[in-house]
Amino acid sequence: MLTATTCCSVTGCAHAAGYRFVAAADDDDGVRCRRHALTYWPVCGRATRVALIIGTILLVINHADEFLRGQVTALVVAKVGLTYMVPFSVSTYSALAANRLHRH
Repeated sequence: MLTATTCCSVTGCAHAAGYRFVAAADDDDGVRCRRHALTYWPVCGRATRVALIIGTILLVINHADEFLRGQVTALVVAKVGLTYMVPFSVSTYSALAANRLHRH
C-alpha cells in the first residue's frame, strides 16, 4: 500500500514517488519520483519511437517543399526540431499521466 511518504524505488533516491510502472524486476515495486519517471527507459523509448514516426510524417507534410527546393535556413532547422519534440513531449506526458499515483 502506498502512503503519502512512499519513496522512489530507485536505489539511492529518497524523493517522494509520484508514478507507478510495471516492475522490471522482482526487487523493484515500480514506483518512481518525477526525475526517474522521466528517464525510465520504457517511457523514453516509446516516446522516441513515437517522435521518429509521427515527427517524420509531420516533417514530410510541413517541410518537404523547403527541403526539395534547397531552402533550408536556420529557422527551418529549428522548426524541424520542434516537429520531432512535440510528439516526444506528448507521448512522455501521456505515459506519465497514465501512471500517476493517486493519493487519498
